[in-house]
Amino acid sequence: MPARARLADENVDFMSLMSEANRRRVLGKSTPVVYPAGTLLFREGDPARVILIESGLVRVFRTVPDGRQATVAFLRTREILGASLIVSDPPWVCAQIVIDSTITDLDVKTLRNVASTHIQVMTAVATQLAALVRNAHRLVALRSLGNITQRLAYDLLERACQSQLEMGRLDAMVTQEGLAASIGSSREVVSRAMKGLRAAGIIKTTPGVVRVVDPVRLSDTVRAFLRPT
Repeated sequence: MPARARLADENVDFMSLMSEANRRRVLGKSTPVVYPAGTLLFREGDPARVILIESGLVRVFRTVPDGRQATVAFLRTREILGASLIVSDPPWVCAQIVIDSTITDLDVKTLRNVASTHIQVMTAVATQLAALVRNAHRLVALRSLGNITQRLAYDLLERACQSQLEMGRLDAMVTQEGLAASIGSSREVVSRAMKGLRAAGIIKTTPGVVRVVDPVRLSDTVRAFLRPT
């Protein structure tokens, strides 16, 4: 599989798809900013932004009026969010900083102008958008087709991220019985999977609470399903 296709299915290093000259054009006078874990970077309906994740982990999610949330993507270092704004309407999503992250806001007008005159930049935008679509499809499929550890990892990360917004900690307030019911398994099977995650240093547990110690590695477990064979 060509390098670009592999990147599109996994972690798109957006800037690496362009020449140095085009990278300078895209970045312009943008300045990176460090955001602490737990920051809600923007909400649905906020002024549209295109952000480059210089380093870190960002959760992208949708909400409904009753407060429920659904994760649509976990974005990693060198990916961008908001690429659809370059060619169409902005994404109607929220963005959460899961770990301390360095973010660069790209100037939308500049990016549109550069993309309209440099096919390499437009190709990079299209590659990022295609990756988001493919990975969103796989994220939906994971809930029923992933193995126990992958489904458990997604469930824990989803719960912990929601808790982080409310309490400032990546704590999933749930029992093993609750997790088993959520992912369609048994308590015994979930217990074995949790033991593996604890042994790997990814989570810590106390009665009724699962603390996510290493959200990046937990998201790696989720992305293992997203990665094509």
